[in-house]
Amino acid sequence: MNTSDTVGALTPGTVADRLLRITPLVDRAGLRIEGELDRATLLALTEALASMADGGSFCVDLSGLVFCDVGGLRALVTAAAGLRGGRVLTLRSPSPQVRRLLELTGWHQTAGLHLQDRSNS
Repeated sequence: MNTSDTVGALTPGTVADRLLRITPLVDRAGLRIEGELDRATLLALTEALASMADGGSFCVDLSGLVFCDVGGLRALVTAAAGLRGGRVLTLRSPSPQVRRLLELTGWHQTAGLHLQDRSNS
């Protein structure tokens, strides 16, 4: 993991590690996640989500995510559940597998979580 980057200072080229890349979105407040989200890359995600939680609503673009284990999914849902005051975490372009896991676990109904269809991206 590249520990020289601080999460609060994400730049467009910030690489959390070789398997996961987290960059700020250009079009709105949020993050783009590319690569594999699993136990080895979970800390980078939780730190990035924590840096976003102090602001308003934000988006996490999952269109570049090729793998997500249940721990990664739990981190996203936990971040959404921790938002207060009507703030929302929008998951943009979740894969059919991620959407299915959210539905099977019931986590798609988490307060503060919004799933945006690929067609609405």
